[in-house]
Amino acid sequence: MHFSQLRHFLPLSTFPRAQLIELAAAARIEEIADRSTIFEVPDEPLNHTLFLLAGEATAVTHTGIAAIIEAGSASAQYALNDGRFRSVTAFTDVVLAYLPFDLVDLVATWDQLAVIERRSNERDNAFFGRGIPRRWRYSFFPALRGTPAARIEELMQAFVPITVQERQVIAHQNEAADAFYVIDSGATLVSREAPAEEGESIELGQLGEGDCFGDEALGQAPYSVATASMISEGVLMRLYRHDFERLQQASPTSPVSTSTAIDIISNGGHWLDVRQRGEWQNAHLPGAYNLPLHELRLHAHRIDPAGHYVCYCNSGRRAAAAAHILTQMGFTASALHGHYRHIGAG
Repeated sequence: MHFSQLRHFLPLSTFPRAQLIELAAAARIEEIADRSTIFEVPDEPLNHTLFLLAGEATAVTHTGIAAIIEAGSASAQYALNDGRFRSVTAFTDVVLAYLPFDLVDLVATWDQLAVIERRSNERDNAFFGRGIPRRWRYSFFPALRGTPAARIEELMQAFVPITVQERQVIAHQNEAADAFYVIDSGATLVSREAPAEEGESIELGQLGEGDCFGDEALGQAPYSVATASMISEGVLMRLYRHDFERLQQASPTSPVSTSTAIDIISNGGHWLDVRQRGEWQNAHLPGAYNLPLHELRLHAHRIDPAGHYVCYCNSGRRAAAAAHILTQMGFTASALHGHYRHIGAG
């Protein structure tokens, strides 16, 4: 499938182009015959996120209400197995896209954290202080994607801008690599020294805004495999290896089980849905307040500082990040382990 087709679905519509291309390449497309069952009571772990590309399907809610979902309609913007329905059956011949659930959820987490607005003075010069520019290609994502969700915001803050000059060498081939770089402005030449008998170095390529280099600094053998030098003056965003390693540790706050979460709510706690607004409008837990992860720091003043909040999402990733941020801000917050559908959608 073409990545542009994914822009019709939520939360995929806001994802960077590079990640949509990755998702499209990982997608499995299936044609399902009329009257065939697509799924019934999806209580098993989510392996795929299902989107309706063509045709019509009959969906039955957990309360027994049936509805027809037509490809391209507002209802079809959301995954069929997002917790709204007890069963879904093909009403006509249909075409489905199966996307890896973990990848969709991981990109959703990064996407929301990447656009967090920060307005405090001490963060003005921080990387991602204005959010990741949409024109960037997210080439850094593969190198950083394994970072625990609760640590992603701290990881972004660990990047610092450095001004570089034309012809300045940033990394030397075969020397110790202690930092990872993203190009904020300017251009970088990456080259590799040829064997002595071959003479000059080999140009591997030129990198521009949004590209990255120095991945070796984040690996097990931190030695530069090539030389990186500036073609023009510019600004690089630098992440030191020791900061990266420090932030690969899980958050000290453990997610809570379904039973523990219900106990918290029963004792005066509150559900906090940290997914995108459209996801919340589509389905959510009864009584849940929606404060999307990317708006958390900006609008946390809207919630009661004396309350205990149980954050939830579709997997626990965004919830973990939200609970960690709220705890840092002085709130009492926990993250629900896993998908909220195990409690019941409203």
